[in-house]
Amino acid sequence: MSRVRAIRGAWVAWLMLLGFETLCQISLKSAGLDNPDFNFSPAAFGHALATPWTWAAIGCYIGAFGVWMTILRKSTLSAAFTTSAIVFVGVMLASWLVFGERIGFWQMVGCTIIVAGILALGPDDAGSGAG
Repeated sequence: MSRVRAIRGAWVAWLMLLGFETLCQISLKSAGLDNPDFNFSPAAFGHALATPWTWAAIGCYIGAFGVWMTILRKSTLSAAFTTSAIVFVGVMLASWLVFGERIGFWQMVGCTIIVAGILALGPDDAGSGAG
């Protein structure tokens, strides 16, 4: 029963990481769209910091950091880092849904390769199957 709870906890952590990191990238894109003339001036930084999307991105980075520490506590770095590539798939799908960005043939090939690579890794022997 403990093994099942550990595996379920690993899945929850990975889904949380995927959610935080995907929302972070969507927030950063939204903040960029709200600040189209960003020029590294103090006024531009002030305007960027006044954008709620900037703060959402910062919050997501903090959340992702906490989840990442949890994942690394129970997994090898090599397996965890490689598995984190799934975020590219999540960001691509979210950018399609939120911004209407195009997903072409080569993007789909790339996603397939990422997912196949993660599946080829198999479970992470150092932890609870978190890889």
